[in-house]
Amino acid sequence: MIFFHILKSIDELLYELMTWLLFYPITLWRSVRHPLRTMDYAMTELQKKSADQFRATLSPPIFLLVTVVIAHVVELQAVGDSAIVSNQSGLADLVNDDTSLIVLRIMGFALFPVAMAAIETKLSRLFVNRDTLQRPFYAQCYLAAPFALALSLASTAIRVSNASLQQGGLLLVVAATIVYIGVEAKWFVKATRRRWPIALAGSILGFLICILIIAGMTLLLGGD
Repeated sequence: MIFFHILKSIDELLYELMTWLLFYPITLWRSVRHPLRTMDYAMTELQKKSADQFRATLSPPIFLLVTVVIAHVVELQAVGDSAIVSNQSGLADLVNDDTSLIVLRIMGFALFPVAMAAIETKLSRLFVNRDTLQRPFYAQCYLAAPFALALSLASTAIRVSNASLQQGGLLLVVAATIVYIGVEAKWFVKATRRRWPIALAGSILGFLICILIIAGMTLLLGGD
């Protein structure tokens, strides 16, 4: 009986992983094409029973996780190991393989939905706790994943020994940042009913907090 339960679990896991091949590009397209609508969708789905949530897309945290993994695979193929993995001195010794680096990057990019969800909650004049944070966090993951993909691809392009790709990477960083902050501000206006200046200030503040934390982590680890 235990053997058949194991087979059943493997069967379900394999099916779930294979559906990601279909639902990941669908989720990415919706998040890029209609970011605010996709974030609304996330908020609505969380009102359903767990078994009925996100039936037509990847769940937001899984979407962000898969995005970081895909970006990491592209980096490995294009430029090889990150300097963080190669550097074995000091705190960098804690990140000594691709698995630990992926975990670190997931945590880094997850800062964006956490910070933005906290700011959204405060702008909505709600007390920040696990309950009030969950729905905006899930919605923010749909916005953060394409941004994480753009930044990761740009970082890879900058490391390639090609001037055109490096310039393109820098332009992509600037464009992705402007779009992310702009869409974030629009979402804050929609979700919190605050005026544009306050929403934009909250968006920029959240972005700067995340960038400073990630920059500090990168400096401590001696990576790129």
